[in-house]
Amino acid sequence: MFWEHLRDRFTREALTRSFQALRIRDYRRWSIAQLLSGTGGAASQIAMAWLVIELGGDGLALGAVTACMMLPTLILGPFIGGLVDRYSRRSVLLVTAVAQMLVAGALAALTFGGVLEIWMLAALSLAHGVAFAADNPARQLLVMDIVGRERMTSAVSMNEVIINGSRVLGPAIAGILLVVSDAAWCFVVNTLVFIPSIVVLLSLRLRPVVPDDDALDAAPALRAPGAWRFAVGTPAIRSTLLLAVCAAACYNIAVVIPLIVVDVFDGGGGTYGALAVAFGLGALPGAFFSATGPTMPRSSEVRGMAAAMAAAVVFSAVSWSLPMLFVGLAAVGAVVMWFIARANAYVMLTTPAPIRGRIMGLWAMALPGSTVVTGLLVGSLAEATDPRLAYAAVGIVTALTVAACWRALRSTD
Repeated sequence: MFWEHLRDRFTREALTRSFQALRIRDYRRWSIAQLLSGTGGAASQIAMAWLVIELGGDGLALGAVTACMMLPTLILGPFIGGLVDRYSRRSVLLVTAVAQMLVAGALAALTFGGVLEIWMLAALSLAHGVAFAADNPARQLLVMDIVGRERMTSAVSMNEVIINGSRVLGPAIAGILLVVSDAAWCFVVNTLVFIPSIVVLLSLRLRPVVPDDDALDAAPALRAPGAWRFAVGTPAIRSTLLLAVCAAACYNIAVVIPLIVVDVFDGGGGTYGALAVAFGLGALPGAFFSATGPTMPRSSEVRGMAAAMAAAVVFSAVSWSLPMLFVGLAAVGAVVMWFIARANAYVMLTTPAPIRGRIMGLWAMALPGSTVVTGLLVGSLAEATDPRLAYAAVGIVTALTVAACWRALRSTD
C-alpha cells in the first residue's frame, strides 16, 4: 500500500495537481511576497537565537525567547481565529505586517546601538508574537479566499514550499551576515521584506467574505466553544492536533541545534546557519511532494508521515558527525514539512466553514504555539543533561503519540 501511494505521487496527473494554485495570478504574486517576508523572518530567527548565545544565554534562555514569541498564539489562538472569521483577512494581515516591521526595526536599532539584552529580545519576541497570533490563521484563510476550495491542497503544499524556500534563503543570508558583519543586518533585511507583502495585499482583488451571523451567534468569536467542541469531539482532528504539537517540537531546531553546534561540535554561527539551510533544503522536496497527493488528504497519510518524523528526529539526535547531522536534519525537514502540509490541509478541509478560522486558531496553538511549552521543556532538558538526549526525547515522544493516535487516524476513504 505504501509503495502504491509513493508511485502515485509521480504520475503526470499528480505532478500537474501540485501546481494548480500557481495558475492563479494573485496567488503567484502573494507567493512571491511570502517568499521574501519568510526569508527575512528566517534570517531574523537565526540572528535572535545566535544573539542569545552571544549574550551569555543557555538552553533555558533560548527556550524562553522562543516561548515569548509563541505565547500569544498559545493563549489567544482560537479567540483571534474567531475575529478572523468575522473580519477581513486583508485588513488583519495589513495590521500584522506593519506591526512586525516595527518590531524588526526596533531589533535592528538596539543591536546596532550595542544595547540589546536578552530581556529585550524576549520583550520584542512577545510583541512579534501578538502580531503573529492573528497573522497565522488570517494568512491561511486568505489563501483559500484566493484559490478556492478545489485548489486548497495545492496551495497549502505550495505555501510550505515557499516557507521552506525561505528557510533555505534566510539562514544562508543570516550565516553570511553573521560571518562578515553583524546580526543587526538580519533585522534590517526582515524590516524591508514586509514592504512587498503590504503592496500585494493592497492590490489583491478579493470577493468580500460575508460572515455567517447564525454561526457567530451560536459560537461567539471571542469564546469559540463550537471550535473546541468540534476539535475535541472529532477523533481524527483531535489526534492530528496532538501530532501537530509534536511536529512543532521537531520543527523548532532553534532551541537545541545551536547547543549541539557549540557543545558537541565546537562550531560557530556559520555552522548553525549551514545546518538550518540543510533543514530547509530537505523541507523543499517534502513540501513539494505533499502537493502531489489527492486533493483531500488521507488521515492514514498523516499518521504515516508522523511516524517517519519521529524516526528522522531520533536519527539526527544520535548523529556522531557533522555530515551525519546535516543528512539527519535534511530528513527531518522533509518529513516534518510533508506532515505539516498534509495535516494542515486535512484539518482545514474537514472543518465546517463557519468555524474554520477558529479551528485554524487551534491549529496555530498546536503548531507553532505549543513551542511555548515544548521549547522550555526541551531547552531545560538540554541544559540539565545533553542537547542530543533532549532532541532524541522529542522523537521518542512523537513515536509514542503516533502509537496512541494510530486507530483514530485510520482512513475511512
